Amino acid sequence: MSQVILPRTGILSFLDDEARQRLAGYGKNVATTPGQVLIREGELSHHLYIVLKGILNVTTIASGKTVLLDTVCEGDCLGEVSIFHPDRASATVASLIAGELWIIDAAALQKFLLESPSDGCAAILGINIVLSRRLKKANAVIRSNEIVPSFISVRSQKHTQSLDQLLKRK
Repeated sequence: MSQVILPRTGILSFLDDEARQRLAGYGKNVATTPGQVLIREGELSHHLYIVLKGILNVTTIASGKTVLLDTVCEGDCLGEVSIFHPDRASATVASLIAGELWIIDAAALQKFLLESPSDGCAAILGINIVLSRRLKKANAVIRSNEIVPSFISVRSQKHTQSLDQLLKRK
């Protein structure tokens, strides 16, 4: 069994001690140093990180400027989207202070899900809650800044055109 003790917080809130200890064996601990970049925007990413110690900034580049999206600390997770949709990272994550992370790749998490389906469901529920909170936060930013993503304007334009065509037929 692994020596790592994963915290019962964040995405791991629904896992009991035994399940968290079992899950820990599928990943590994990594130490971070101040300024260390763990995830770089635009690079391929397929890992989930859980912050055991430390503080990390999540940033993106917008209009040529670095924009702080979030600051994460103990119990938070990073990279949860890349577990389900391995692709290029949408943000850069850098350590502000020395810290410690637990890391698991998509293949190892899938193995855990297959070997411990009940515990896997609890982990997926935790991840879904985090993703839902982040989506709500992003939606609030969109609303407060009156940002209209291109996919929404295209949909609404198609809907308006279809509605106009239907009304003209009558």
